[in-house]
Amino acid sequence: MSKLASLGYTLCEDMQGFSAIAGPYYEKTELGVVTRALEITEQHLNPQGVVHGGVSLAMMDFVIYRAIGDELTHDKQFATIQLNTNFLAAVKLGDVVYGRGRIQRSTRSVIFAEGELYTETRSTMQGTGIWKVLGSK
Repeated sequence: MSKLASLGYTLCEDMQGFSAIAGPYYEKTELGVVTRALEITEQHLNPQGVVHGGVSLAMMDFVIYRAIGDELTHDKQFATIQLNTNFLAAVKLGDVVYGRGRIQRSTRSVIFAEGELYTETRSTMQGTGIWKVLGSK
């Protein structure tokens, strides 16, 4: 059993393509708030032994994208058109990275959203971005 499963997290549904490779991502809903998580393994590390920046960027995009769907609907499709991030702290082997996102503002055609990645002890990344509404699935 994974560390996350023992904490009540379940595998995120409908992970396909790159998200399936970058993860596996887990999720848990408590008091109406969805938290996504990734348990760091050797596949997520760079040559210096810390999490590769691309792993954090991919998780931030995944976390915010899914949060948009949580708030609006998962029946719509969205595409990232801008993602701004700040790396705040290194993540190491065995850490669990948690992430939450939320919509800041939305129009008919674009969505402005933000997210945060963190471990049990520190914030590791902050991000904001813009997603284009593509239509329904």
